[in-house]
Amino acid sequence: MAAEQTISRHREDYHFWEPVPLRYSDQDAMQHINNVAVCALLEAGRVSFLESLFEGTERSAFAMVLARVTIDYLNELTFPGTVDVCGRIVKIGGRSLTSQYAIFQRGECCVVSQSVNVFFDSKTRRSAQPPQALLDHIRQFQSIRAA
Repeated sequence: MAAEQTISRHREDYHFWEPVPLRYSDQDAMQHINNVAVCALLEAGRVSFLESLFEGTERSAFAMVLARVTIDYLNELTFPGTVDVCGRIVKIGGRSLTSQYAIFQRGECCVVSQSVNVFFDSKTRRSAQPPQALLDHIRQFQSIRAA
């Protein structure tokens, strides 16, 4: 099933950009960036985005696990160069955080993705509600970035 059409293909709708260099080894036999490499590019952007999001918070107070990822490949990515992985928060749930990403190369949206990360209790190995202070921090981050 394709990612929802609500995943923006417009760079200005994103509040975070992470430049990620392409590697020669990311290419496949057709000389475009392989789908597995695209997953790694999205991961690099997602991790950087979440690090930015949680900057200034007590990281030992919560953990997160990746529960779902959808990816739509819109246009091919080609080596050499750098891509911009852009991210934004679209939903804050009681136990989860939904974010969307887009990969741009030379100004063109080539990939869109949506991820659901679940807050996780490392002791019980179950989903958990994050501290209210963390939810407030996320909402503040989101409002500052959207302004």
